[in-house]
Amino acid sequence: MFCTSCDNEDKKLDVNNPVCKECGFDNSYVYGLVAEDDEADVEDELRDSKSCAQRCVVLYSVVAVAHGDDRTKIVSWLREHNLWKLVSTQEQEFFSSTKPTEQQIVNATWRVEALHLLLWSLNKVQSTSSLTEMCNVEEIQSVFGFFLSDPQEFIESSVLRNENEIDSRNELIYQSHWKVRDAQLNGKSIPNKLNPSVIKERHYAINWLTGYCGQEWDDVTTDT
Repeated sequence: MFCTSCDNEDKKLDVNNPVCKECGFDNSYVYGLVAEDDEADVEDELRDSKSCAQRCVVLYSVVAVAHGDDRTKIVSWLREHNLWKLVSTQEQEFFSSTKPTEQQIVNATWRVEALHLLLWSLNKVQSTSSLTEMCNVEEIQSVFGFFLSDPQEFIESSVLRNENEIDSRNELIYQSHWKVRDAQLNGKSIPNKLNPSVIKERHYAINWLTGYCGQEWDDVTTDT
């Protein structure tokens, strides 16, 4: 089976052995969903624009710290504007660590791709249709001119794209991720120059945005 966090394939991964040896992620939640046919369905519910905008601010902060910005100053700023309560448990651990692991830093820097998807959903950046290359970081930076000042205007003025646009993008990302995993599983070349890391982060973000299985940020899975 595949790890739903790092996409690593391990034949020993299953419901009874859900922890990935590659990244340490516990896949028990999603494996349980697959295994339990009689489990009650959880209705997906699209997040509102305020929640999405707040998550964007948190993610930008995570990426900034990963690139060496002052973590103490950023955490104080998040607390000042009542955003710290929206920082996930794993993110809090990253912010609080004075010596984060190399993997934590790598994971945090890649969150810029998840951030880009959420900014697209709020009409703050242009199309995310390209799944072959990384996003334009300068475009994202231009959105956050308010960083470490007042984020309220950004949060309150944000408006989600219409649901049909989001659903169409969700389907595109899902199908692309399936193609990547199918190629990896069967020893084939990844088609259309698709970038697995970009797709994984975009898939993660849009599953959170659409409320996939009711999962919160740290628990989001990217099933295909």
